[in-house]
Amino acid sequence: MSNLRYRSDIDGLRAVAVLGVVIYHAFPKVVPGGFTGVDIFFVISGYLISGILYKGQREGNFSPSSFFLEFYARRVRRLFPALITVLLLSLGYGWLVLLPDEYQQLGKHVAAGTLFIQNIIFWKESGYFDIAANLKPMLHLWSLAVEEQFYIFFPPLLVLLWKRPRVLIPAMILLLVGTFIANVVMSYQDVVSDFFLTPYRAWEFLGGSLLAWWHYDKNHEEDVPLYREALSWAGLLLLALGMALLGKDQPYPGWRALLPVAGTLLLMEGGRGAWVNRKILSHPVMVWVGLISYPLYLFHWPALSFVHIVKGGTPAPEIIWAALGVALLLTVLTYYFIEKKLRHNKGAWVLPALVGAFVLTGLVGGIIWGGHFPFRYDQSIVEKIRKINSAVEDRNSMACWAQIKYDNGFVMNQSGGTDRQTLFLGDSNMQQYAPRILKVIQAPDVANRGAIFIAQGGIVPIPGVNQDTSKDWAHMFQVLDDQLGKNPSIDRIVIAARWCDYFRKEAKQSLQGALLGTTEGRALAMEALGSLIRKNTASGKKVTLVLSIPTGNEMDPKSICRRGFWGIEGFHPSILSKERFLKQKGELLGDIARIAKENGATVIDPLDYLCTNGICIFEDDQGVPIYYDDHHLRPGYVRDHVMYLDGTVKP
Repeated sequence: MSNLRYRSDIDGLRAVAVLGVVIYHAFPKVVPGGFTGVDIFFVISGYLISGILYKGQREGNFSPSSFFLEFYARRVRRLFPALITVLLLSLGYGWLVLLPDEYQQLGKHVAAGTLFIQNIIFWKESGYFDIAANLKPMLHLWSLAVEEQFYIFFPPLLVLLWKRPRVLIPAMILLLVGTFIANVVMSYQDVVSDFFLTPYRAWEFLGGSLLAWWHYDKNHEEDVPLYREALSWAGLLLLALGMALLGKDQPYPGWRALLPVAGTLLLMEGGRGAWVNRKILSHPVMVWVGLISYPLYLFHWPALSFVHIVKGGTPAPEIIWAALGVALLLTVLTYYFIEKKLRHNKGAWVLPALVGAFVLTGLVGGIIWGGHFPFRYDQSIVEKIRKINSAVEDRNSMACWAQIKYDNGFVMNQSGGTDRQTLFLGDSNMQQYAPRILKVIQAPDVANRGAIFIAQGGIVPIPGVNQDTSKDWAHMFQVLDDQLGKNPSIDRIVIAARWCDYFRKEAKQSLQGALLGTTEGRALAMEALGSLIRKNTASGKKVTLVLSIPTGNEMDPKSICRRGFWGIEGFHPSILSKERFLKQKGELLGDIARIAKENGATVIDPLDYLCTNGICIFEDDQGVPIYYDDHHLRPGYVRDHVMYLDGTVKP
């Protein structure tokens, strides 16, 4: 009977996977599809772990009382030493440099990491209002969660099917095909779920598992087929194409994941004797990188993430290289002095110690998440940070959105009286006004007027504008037409958006195939906006268009905090002049205002209210920032101070 012997070329494949991921995260333009390294890991994992399972089953040890315990004990010894090290070091360093809300979120993600549910947590957090991915030091652990979730369900399934050999492989093939089809379908319907959730990734593990069965059970691992060279070169080509041609703007995994998955399977089937496997993948340097690939994967992302948190924006290349150097140093130390010593230590104390340390790490994360961990700075700094933190957390105080209703799949909120209605149309910059509108319509002098919000973050309120990553733009105008058609009480329409964001050269929104950042696309968008306004003013409705609020890094409450790599170094005032903002955005806003007025709309310019003496307001009279990020006013400030839309609901 053949065993799946150690193959140095598979360690080389691990090196390809981890180097692709690391380079992509550090310098995404160099290897735009480097994220496919995760798929390579999934296939390798399915191959190697299934080989262990098949071997255990053949030897009669595959039972809850013996093999299951041994299998999961091996997983603990393999995963926990480096993972505990990364989690604890991240918590320690985070205590030095993170603000309270950031540290609480890190605690949450560490706690989730010890339960292997990070993929579900990040899936739930994902959305328009979520913080940037590179500001989450534990984000990369989603893949580890997917892997462990798969190995909760796969071994018991194998037990059920093993005594029915005629059913085993057809059932696995059926599962592979079914989960692959589900993955492809979901890549068009919900790309976030497709990316993060285990059912849509299972086919990648199953591909490796089926290859392991072919090699182990059918004794084909030692075969040296004449076509092995072609298989290996074809596999290498597919991996290269995936890393070179795929990009983050394309739905993934979907069918595109066939490139790294098929490439990995072909290379492993090619065998250790093929030239690519023997000369490239089995090169000592590649093998060494493959051996340290697990701790390197764990360390590289927190190192890069903390750099982005501390430096903000896009750090200089030399800082990125320094972060990678630190990650490599920690990787080597962890691999040689922690992982290797504990993984192969047969002492009876090792397993319970690892499990205990893992649970304790999760409890510490939970305590930090609950806000019960002491902050490190003196009272004056704490008070300043408290104000910054309260502004950031104010984003969660929009209780009015607890009343959200859904119409035709699109977010809509209807509140207030049942007499005359004001309809508010736009993106998240329209949503931000909801606290004030809802406060005003509750006053006795609004004559039972109601408010209808048709708004969704990131969706341009211009008919026909498309964005490849979202289909909600079409729903918006379906809901709008439906409301205007069946609700004669609507006599006012207010349109607001973060206009400038959609007309940047880098923006993805388009109209009739022309990007809005181009001259042609901009002209088409202006014409469509004018037509929308003209259509409604001609029907007797009063239309108001609201220009953009001041936006920029200067308005982000966290920008006031000057951070170094060893902690908070001080605070500096954030200043955005009205002149500077208009120099950057004034031409576009002027065009939008002109189109609106020419077609009968009233124009409100927030700069007239949010800038004084030529300076855009950053803090309220209590010293609390009035924004919760760099382009949204915080709900509490809007509710009590932003009055320029009051006239849209008052008589």
